[in-house]
Amino acid sequence: MTKQKKHKEEPDYIEEISGEVEEQFKKLKKKFKEAQREAKEHLDGWQRERADFANYKKDIEKYLQSARENVKEEVLLQYINTVDNIELMMEHAHDAIVKTDWYSGVENAHKHAIGALKGLGVKEIHTKPGDEFDPKLHEAVEGGGGVIEKVIQKGYMLGEKVIRPAKVRVKNNKKQ
Repeated sequence: MTKQKKHKEEPDYIEEISGEVEEQFKKLKKKFKEAQREAKEHLDGWQRERADFANYKKDIEKYLQSARENVKEEVLLQYINTVDNIELMMEHAHDAIVKTDWYSGVENAHKHAIGALKGLGVKEIHTKPGDEFDPKLHEAVEGGGGVIEKVIQKGYMLGEKVIRPAKVRVKNNKKQ
């Protein structure tokens, strides 16, 4: 008889436990779904931040590259001004000075400075009287019109970028 009583009690006990297990299972399933949702949110947030950081790095690299180019241009412009001064000095030297060793040294320094500029990628904008005025390459400081009458100051390019336009006096190309 004892065996029969146990069999009769087991189903009630199993039903109680089964109900509790099912309730616990539902709670765990709900927590699991919530944890999955939270994990997805965190993953999405992390991926967005990672993309933002990659974009930030690209932006900073562009900024630094631009800053390096600007600094290089500024230094080159100062160097070009020094070359201009050497050329002015050579242009206004008296015949007696031109025949001296000192003047030869100035010429050598000028050649060296021009070579250094070329080595750094700087090219002179070749402009001469009679050329057509190009606002991309020239800056008109006197006159008006479309033909260059006189070159006042040489212009220079760094690669394909004009870092200093040639300063020119222009005249009208129409015959008067």
